[in-house]
Order: sequence, then structure tokens, then C-alpha cells
Amino acid sequence: MRTLLAALFVFATAAGPAAAQGNPQTREGFWINFGFGIGSLGCDDCDDRVNGTTAHLRMGGTLSQRLLLGGEVNAWAKEEAGVTLSVAHVVPVLIFYPDANGGFYLKGGLGLTAVELDVGAISGEENGIGLILGLGYDARVGRNFALTPFFDIAVSQLDGGSLNRYSFGLGFTWP
Repeated sequence: MRTLLAALFVFATAAGPAAAQGNPQTREGFWINFGFGIGSLGCDDCDDRVNGTTAHLRMGGTLSQRLLLGGEVNAWAKEEAGVTLSVAHVVPVLIFYPDANGGFYLKGGLGLTAVELDVGAISGEENGIGLILGLGYDARVGRNFALTPFFDIAVSQLDGGSLNRYSFGLGFTWP
């Protein structure tokens, strides 16, 4: 966990100078973000965590320079020896920038979770409620483009128990 936070800190620290080089943080109208990363999945009765890949697509509108409202599809998957486990969240999200001129943000959303397990021709799915909390930094590299390192925590409550996931990666944002 400390390694993940250290990596995010390095991304954010390195990205800071890019934002200060003539590409101000402007937020208005429609925006879209997608990203990829790695994540670790755990559950109530699991002894070990499982590492896999993550991806997300997020889009919405600007309420103010400090507040964005949108929807997000956030997924984690692991395939090994013909067995695929995937967890997806579909949530409305609120993104808050503490500094209207800064790139650092906090994100939160509550929505639906779907967990699917495929073993060859046999598959099963369970649905529940999911919460996503996250943080990141929009490092402007152009007037209408930002590289966005992120860290997310997702928690899912299902009939069979609960899941939790930590993920970090890099997103691409067009405001």
C-alpha cells in the first residue's frame, strides 16, 4: 500500500511543473476521461489479494471550476488458466477540486456493482451496491488535455459478502 501511495505522489509531484507552464486549469462544459492501471482485489473471507488490470471511462459536465458531475464505469479483471473474474462498478460521481486553479481532485460515487466469474462454458454473476472513492491530479499538458494519475478505492456489498479493491494508474482527460 505504501508503494502505491509513493508512486501516486511521484506522479503528482512530477506533473506539477507541467501545469504551471502556461496550461492553466480550466473546467467548463463537457469533459471525458479514460484510464488504465493495476489493482488489487480482496474479500471478506480471502486469505490473499488478487492483482489484475483496471480500466475506467468517466464523463459528465462542469458545475463550477471546483465541482464536476458525471458517470463512471470502472472495471477490474483477472484471467488465469481459463478462469476469468471481473468486477465492474457503474456509478454517478462527484469530483471536487479543493483549489479552483489546481489539478488535485477528490472523487466519490455510489452505484451498482456486478461481479462475474467465468470458468469455460460455466459462468455466474452477482450484483450489489458499490462505493468508489478516489483522488488524482490533472496535469495539463495542453490547453484541452491532461494526463491524470489516479488512486481509487472501491468497496462492494453483495449478498455473498463484500469486496474491496485498490487501484492506481494513468488517465487521459479532455475537458
